[in-house]
Amino acid sequence: MGSDSGLYANLHELIVSDYLRVEKSQNFFDLLSRMEGTATLKSPNVFMMIRPRGFGLSLSSEALCSVLERTREFAEGTRYYSGGMKKTLSSLPHHHVISLDFKKTASRTPQEFSDHLLDMIQELFWEHHLQGQRTSFTTPKAYFSDLITQLSERHKDKIVVLIDNYDIPFILSSMMEPRFRQQAVSIYLEMLNVIKQQNTYVQWAMLSGHIKFSLASELSEGLPLVHDLSSAPEYDTLFGFTRDEVMGIFGEEIQNHCNTSGITTEAFLNILESCYGGFVFSDRMMKVLCPACINHVISNGFRLLPYSAGGDYAFLRQTLQECGSDLGWLYEKDGQDPLFGNSLPLRPSGKQLGSLLIQLGFATRDRVTEHDLGGFSTWRYRFCCPNKDMEATLDYITGKTGQQDLLKELAGSQQ
Repeated sequence: MGSDSGLYANLHELIVSDYLRVEKSQNFFDLLSRMEGTATLKSPNVFMMIRPRGFGLSLSSEALCSVLERTREFAEGTRYYSGGMKKTLSSLPHHHVISLDFKKTASRTPQEFSDHLLDMIQELFWEHHLQGQRTSFTTPKAYFSDLITQLSERHKDKIVVLIDNYDIPFILSSMMEPRFRQQAVSIYLEMLNVIKQQNTYVQWAMLSGHIKFSLASELSEGLPLVHDLSSAPEYDTLFGFTRDEVMGIFGEEIQNHCNTSGITTEAFLNILESCYGGFVFSDRMMKVLCPACINHVISNGFRLLPYSAGGDYAFLRQTLQECGSDLGWLYEKDGQDPLFGNSLPLRPSGKQLGSLLIQLGFATRDRVTEHDLGGFSTWRYRFCCPNKDMEATLDYITGKTGQQDLLKELAGSQQ
């Protein structure tokens, strides 16, 4: 789906404009319909989507909020495609939304974290013009529950909860003093557990982020049942660009560059894919390129630099320091477990490091092998580093290269 490029006038053009192929907006709205229509038991459904940095999850969360709330940019007559048929937004769900984004969260102790959560919830009370009753004894769990109840009762309808960068509180907790870590996580999980208890007021919830952490612990039930859609084949290209989509969006700029450089568009697309592509998010083995990196290439005069190295990978650095940086067991080895689906603890170890590298985009599926065992099947995997950008970023994170190397063109990318 998206990018944060200034090439788009606003977020909503990214979803419903002519810049995207019909299938992209169709898959986005099909995802929304799926979350709305999935049958529930006693608790609201909670969905999760994990992608590496640069794949537009934050933009997608904003877009979900805009569509659900029918902001002025999205009139009811806005048209989209689904199942080959043209439809309008009136056929999509309409809900008020509680939207949380932990991108700017910072805290060093459980008390600071609790205070930050209360401040975030207080701002949501103000945003929705609700009256929050906060005292010195108010907990994030109780305050969040009150917010959900009040908003739903005011509009006499169930609401939707969107939580972007949901994994950052876990990362912050992992970097606290050991005596604080579980306490901070428990505060967060207890707040999230409110969603599970609010079947009367919540239609569904969506968590998005870069790392899949365990959402339940011995100290707090949290959210033990989450529908992880990260490897669903229906959405394996939704948050990335295929080669055709790169040409559909940036075809004119690429053609002009190729004419000037004296290379074919096919050759240049091969270069782009080797530098920023190769990501696979389902067993269909459909490869996509990183949208943010492609936008950086276009915006920076077609310089092929390791743009992903600018991300914050503090949690990965910490894990590599504790587990070691010998990754020979992970890459180019057949017969691997489906590591991409594993939930991680605050301190990953062993093969959990592989799960972390896959979720952050430093490894991806290279081969899928199905074994028929007479009545049931098992799937085994081979993983590889997807591209030169991620290789260079991993070298930088592990200290093999320095900051000065981030200004050098990616090896083998010269045109």
